[in-house]
Amino acid sequence: MRVYFGGIETETNTFSPIPIGLAEFEGSEVLRGEQIFDPQYGQKMARYARSLGLDVVGGIYAAAHPGAAVSREAYETLRDELLDRLARAHNENPVDIVALSMHGGMVAQGYDDCEGDIIARIRSIVGPRVVIGCVLDPHSHLSDVMWREALLMCYRENPHIDIAERSRELMDLLLRVARGEVKPVTSVFNCRMADVYQTLREPMKGFVQRMRAIEDSSEDVLSISVVHGFRRADIPLLGTHVLVITNDKADLGADIAERLGRELFDGRGGWADPVTPLDEAIRQAKAWDRDSEDGPLILADLPDNPGGGSPGDATYVLEAVLDAGIENIAAGVYIDPLAVQTAIAAGLGAKLRMRIGGKACPLSGRPLDLDVEVAAIDLNAKITLGPDTLVPMGRAVALRFAQGELVLAEQRYQTYGPSLFADLGIDLKRKRVILVKSAQHYKPHFMPISEHSVVLDAPGVCVADVLELPFRRRPKPIWPWEEDPWADA
Repeated sequence: MRVYFGGIETETNTFSPIPIGLAEFEGSEVLRGEQIFDPQYGQKMARYARSLGLDVVGGIYAAAHPGAAVSREAYETLRDELLDRLARAHNENPVDIVALSMHGGMVAQGYDDCEGDIIARIRSIVGPRVVIGCVLDPHSHLSDVMWREALLMCYRENPHIDIAERSRELMDLLLRVARGEVKPVTSVFNCRMADVYQTLREPMKGFVQRMRAIEDSSEDVLSISVVHGFRRADIPLLGTHVLVITNDKADLGADIAERLGRELFDGRGGWADPVTPLDEAIRQAKAWDRDSEDGPLILADLPDNPGGGSPGDATYVLEAVLDAGIENIAAGVYIDPLAVQTAIAAGLGAKLRMRIGGKACPLSGRPLDLDVEVAAIDLNAKITLGPDTLVPMGRAVALRFAQGELVLAEQRYQTYGPSLFADLGIDLKRKRVILVKSAQHYKPHFMPISEHSVVLDAPGVCVADVLELPFRRRPKPIWPWEEDPWADA
């Protein structure tokens, strides 16, 4: 079997002020050819396929952290390189499988459905018999061309702790299809809703377990995915769908998809952690007893989560914490390249007054002027999430000030894990309050430090209540904008 692997991915917040062009991809992750199989930075599905003894051709894989719509130039340049590499490989020796790792939530200037556009163009190159498959982030959109022309499989977990597992499952399924062992048919149910689904907590944890039980109980059910959708993309494809792949059992798949989809709709508004207003979160932080054995209280700054397209430099929460007089805090990762440059120029141990945050856009808040000491410098900073998962943060610094310590970095990523704090000499377990720039992906990695966290709301690009955002092109009817989107059914 000959496999072509590639992908282009980012998650687009159409309300974000952060431009995404070629530089954002090149500065984040672009792998070509054999780079795709790198044991540390390569792609898990491609490495797994090669480990099975398959002839795997590395095309191009490019990723950028979430922001605004990708520039047309960047999207078309990367797309055309992926397609050109595929065409050359297929002409030299026809491929049996095209395996893609993409996000599913990418929007570009002039393209609402980037993944559908790529899949359709791939189909025109390889013809009707080649198997096309794509593993997706569940915060994906779903178009007809996507599921009609490719086998789609979303990560089950949110936070996404099963990327490698789902990538292997997709490759195994693509091989079965290419060998003629199964005849896949996809069934889709549109839930007419846009919600948040977190799988580390009930009731979504149990829902995922039931999905797996359905797959395990029938040889005819090949895969079940929930396409959560991404609620900060103002496009007609917005919304939640259930996607079921069966072995030539379309009616069975449709029944399962609708049953699960109706269950999701019935539980609307209850699948995720409640969001706490900023003033209430500060009240809880002030009352937090660090002398107990509960560990620190974690405040998650959802509205300024870079993983949702925010700049990562908003100061609302930090200012409120400081005004409340809360001491022994650690806060980060703040994305402030100018402040990082200033601290490095000042040097380790330097004491100076610095302006922190509040630079990227009006929703970043006002900059904070603090008396700080440069406590640590890392010229090649990263967040380590596992032996083969590193998040590059560029240069980073730790700043010590009267009420605690701040971590600032150049590269715009959310605070996935605590390792950067440790690398900069900050002992989080001894802190009273930890402020992280993340919505929920911090949880698996911060839980060993503390299981007590509050997801809070404040002003910001990723404000919690999507009804506050100026949508113009969303589908209608859809909850939560329409309370009963099934009224006309």
